[in-house]
Amino acid sequence: MLNFTNVNFSYDKQLEVLNKLNIKFIDNKINCIIGPSAAGKSTLLNLIAKTIQPQGGKINNSYHNLSYLFQEERLINEINVYKNLDLILKSVYKDSRKRHSIIIRGLRSVGLKGTSNWYPEQLSGSMKRRLALLRAFIYPTQLLLMDEPFTGLDINVKQNVMKLFIKLWNKDKRTVIFVSHDLDETLLVAHYIYVMSNKPMQIMQTINVNQSHKNRTLYQNKIIDIKKNLLLLTKKW
Repeated sequence: MLNFTNVNFSYDKQLEVLNKLNIKFIDNKINCIIGPSAAGKSTLLNLIAKTIQPQGGKINNSYHNLSYLFQEERLINEINVYKNLDLILKSVYKDSRKRHSIIIRGLRSVGLKGTSNWYPEQLSGSMKRRLALLRAFIYPTQLLLMDEPFTGLDINVKQNVMKLFIKLWNKDKRTVIFVSHDLDETLLVAHYIYVMSNKPMQIMQTINVNQSHKNRTLYQNKIIDIKKNLLLLTKKW
């Protein structure tokens, strides 16, 4: 369970970002948040991650831990691919053999077999993004926060990484809170879309995509209709 009840947040008591925000995220689904630039979407994620605290209202969060995928890969350049993954697993699995098995299977699943001894600087942009995605998924949590993780990728790389994301999500179907500014990527991955207003951020509309990821495209009638609605809503920004 993850929901906000009358949550307030301001910076320096002057810039009001949230004012009595109420929002309920759907468990074990991909919840996408779209809104104007600098409206407070990342602030919302930081409140969920507890790196900042609400100044009013309540956040009900039954998830005990989480994974976080940022716009940047945030890999540790001084250690190799294997150690980048092993580092986050040590706090969960004491058995090095179990960690080894998880890492090797994981690298194979994202097309990075044979890169264990490589360093991040030896990886292409696509490989770095796949490694960051794997790192987020192999850490055993039920909640994944994603802050515009596909930004800056060219179209072909983005499509491949998005397909990989859906593949990894289908293995454990954890709850995802996904911030995006891109309508097309939102339409391809979201189960629920929360269209937010400018500051102080409020929900303009919640959309249930209600469409299986399998064979979902931007050219299906339902997806086209949702996009038309989103374009109308975003004009109000």
